[in-house]
Amino acid sequence: MIWDRKLITARYYNANYFATAIVASITEGIDWAAYIGGADPMLPEDKAVKYVGDYGDKLSAEDAYHFFPDMVNKLPYRR
Repeated sequence: MIWDRKLITARYYNANYFATAIVASITEGIDWAAYIGGADPMLPEDKAVKYVGDYGDKLSAEDAYHFFPDMVNKLPYRR
């Protein structure tokens, strides 16, 4: 079964030929995780955010809660 996920962006920057994003990937009712990464700066923001959600480096739970404080006590952080 493929789970639907929701992506939320905490930060997105596209400057000096680098696109960088911090993204939460939320599987409603199950868990969530946050990722940081870069993408081709020529991609539109929504596609860069999706790329980071798919291929970015996972943040520690501590860092993830810093960028997404609203997620505290909502869903478990994906291990």
